[in-house]
Amino acid sequence: MSFRRASVALALAAALGPAAAVGLTGCTAESAPPAETQEVSPQQTEAVEFAPATGTEVATDEYTFRLPDGWGFPDGAPDGFDPTTFAADLQDDDDYPDNVNILVSPGGEVTSDRVEQSGIDELEGAGATDVQTLDRVTAAGSESAHLTATVSTGEVPYVIDQYYLVDAGQTYIVTFSSSVDVPQEDRDALAMSVLATWQWV
Repeated sequence: MSFRRASVALALAAALGPAAAVGLTGCTAESAPPAETQEVSPQQTEAVEFAPATGTEVATDEYTFRLPDGWGFPDGAPDGFDPTTFAADLQDDDDYPDNVNILVSPGGEVTSDRVEQSGIDELEGAGATDVQTLDRVTAAGSESAHLTATVSTGEVPYVIDQYYLVDAGQTYIVTFSSSVDVPQEDRDALAMSVLATWQWV
């Protein structure tokens, strides 16, 4: 598995985080449209128990969480990332190393409504396809939108799942990137196993 080869693709996956928030800059809970203006309210997923990840702990001044077993911090990670904002499956031996990255929204706190209203256009504008809004989840003590999309860079397409965690007026965009042949059910289980360990400092 070549992390050097994957790094370009991973960098684009990371860039999709800010891209999804660029159009949302300045949108806070106070500026979001009232709930009654929504014709259809996105449903939240049923409460499902996910076994918490038990791998290496990641700790920053803002949050802590655990990685899945076998995940860690590869050589050749994309520029601008460090072991607190980027990790990958070190045992992955296919064409695309599954990974997770965390970015701070440039728009401060971004509501789930705004993510769902603007996120699809923003991701498609960044080159993603098959962009979908999935059921919201509860993660890190708050409700989070969940967007998924397919990204193609070079010869290796991959799938992203984005979650938007909020604390102290700031949104953290958590993006899990996976090989295209990983089923949504498995991607959800992995992401939620990590998010189940997320704690604010």
